[in-house]
Amino acid sequence: MMQETNLSEKNAFCRFAMGTSLTAFGIARVARNPNCTRGRLMIAFGAMKMAEGIFKYCPTKALMGSCTQSAMNNSNSNSNSMQSMFSGQNSMSSEQIDKLMKDFSSAISGNTSGSNATASKQSDSSTSNQNSSESKSSTNKAQNPS
Repeated sequence: MMQETNLSEKNAFCRFAMGTSLTAFGIARVARNPNCTRGRLMIAFGAMKMAEGIFKYCPTKALMGSCTQSAMNNSNSNSNSMQSMFSGQNSMSSEQIDKLMKDFSSAISGNTSGSNATASKQSDSSTSNQNSSESKSSTNKAQNPS
């Protein structure tokens, strides 16, 4: 079974060159000390990089690409289901949206009608007057500690 190439010419050449040098350094370490674990790992890793360079295929890169692709497909399917949910029969007309926007803007600006709004404004003003008188007395106490 032949794998598709997923490395460019330059990338494959660099992997082959680095793998060759890493293998050579590993062999030199093992030649000095036959029990050197680091040298054996360098040989194995260098040989793997040399093979990647020769075949122009990196299994790690292929695995990461397939995982990324499946994650992107999952996110696209989730967003499509959300769009279909919002574009169903429950969609609002532009007149309804305009009415809601006007109601919202009037509520924000304080132009609401009704006795509840005036009563709440009166209670807010009396509360603010009471708070301001309390703050004045507390500042007077702080200035005159008698």
